[in-house]
Amino acid sequence: MSRIFKETKPFHRSEYIMGTIFDITAVGGSEEVFGEAATKAFNEIKRIDDLMSRYKEGSEVSLINKNAGIVPVKVGHELVEVLQEARTISEFSDGAFDVTIGPLTNLWGFDLEKNVVPPKEKIEELKGLVNYRKLKIDEAASTVYLEEKGMMIDVGGIAKGYSLAKAMKVFEDAGIKDVMINAGGNLNLRGVKKGKPWRIGIQDPRDESKLIGTVRITDISVATSGDYQRYFIQDGVRYHHILDPKTGFPAKGLISATVIGRGKTSMDGLSSAIFILGADKGAALMKKAGVEGIMLAEDGRITVSEGLKERFLRKP
Repeated sequence: MSRIFKETKPFHRSEYIMGTIFDITAVGGSEEVFGEAATKAFNEIKRIDDLMSRYKEGSEVSLINKNAGIVPVKVGHELVEVLQEARTISEFSDGAFDVTIGPLTNLWGFDLEKNVVPPKEKIEELKGLVNYRKLKIDEAASTVYLEEKGMMIDVGGIAKGYSLAKAMKVFEDAGIKDVMINAGGNLNLRGVKKGKPWRIGIQDPRDESKLIGTVRITDISVATSGDYQRYFIQDGVRYHHILDPKTGFPAKGLISATVIGRGKTSMDGLSSAIFILGADKGAALMKKAGVEGIMLAEDGRITVSEGLKERFLRKP
C-alpha cells in the first residue's frame, strides 16, 4: 500500500555564529514550537562558542592557551569531552588532524583575512609547537594542560560538530523529528522531508552554483572540508585554511572531502584529516573509521566510497 505525504511547508531559521551561517530547516509541527526550539538551539550554539572560541578572551580554550607551559586549567566536562574526541582523531589519523594546530592557524590568519604567505622560517619555528601528544587531559580533575609555552589548541575543526549535536538534541526534546541543521557544509540530519530521506548536494569546489552530485541520507552527520571555503591566491597559487601539521602549509592533493557517518562530533575532524591525507590514504582512513565519503582531487577525479556508490547521483 502506497503512502501519500501531505505537502508541508518547511520552517527555516538562520544565524551567523562561529564564523559561519547555521541554517535550521524542519518539517512538520507548528511554527510556534519550531520558533521556540530554534531559539534554544541557537542559544546552545552560542554558549558552546563562548566556551570554545580561541578568540574570546574569557573562553576556556583561551585560558588553556594562555597557561600553556605554566599550569593546568580547570574546565567543564564539555570541553574535556571535545578535546578527548579531538585527541582520539589525532591519534587515529596519525596526526593528520591535530587539535594543537593553533600556532600555525594564528600565523596564517585565514580567519582574520591576512591573505599573505608567512615566512618559511616562521612556519618551521611554530610547526615545532604542534604536537597533540603534549596535550594532557585529566578527566578526573577536569583539567587541561599544554606542556610547552606557545602551544595553542584550536577546536574550530571539531566544535561545530559538537554544537550541531547539541542543537539537534533541542529539537528531539521538542518532539520535532524531521530536521536538518547546516553549519557551512557540516550537517546533522534527522527524519525525512516529504517522506523521503534528505537530499544533500555536494558542491563543485570551483563553481558554487553547481553540484558534482547528490545523495539521499537521513539520521546521520555530514562534514565537508574544502579548499574553497577560506583561501587567498598569491602569485597564482591558491592557499587555503586546511593546514597540514607536518608541513605547516595548506594540504595538497584534494580540493574537497565529504564524510558521512553516524558520529555526532567527529565527522568534521575526520573530514579535515581525510582532506589532508589525500585520496588514497584518505580512503583507507574512511574504511578504518567505518564512514562513507566522497573526495574530489585537484585533477578532477572523484572517489566515492563503496557504501555510497549506489546512492550517489553524479551530475552530468
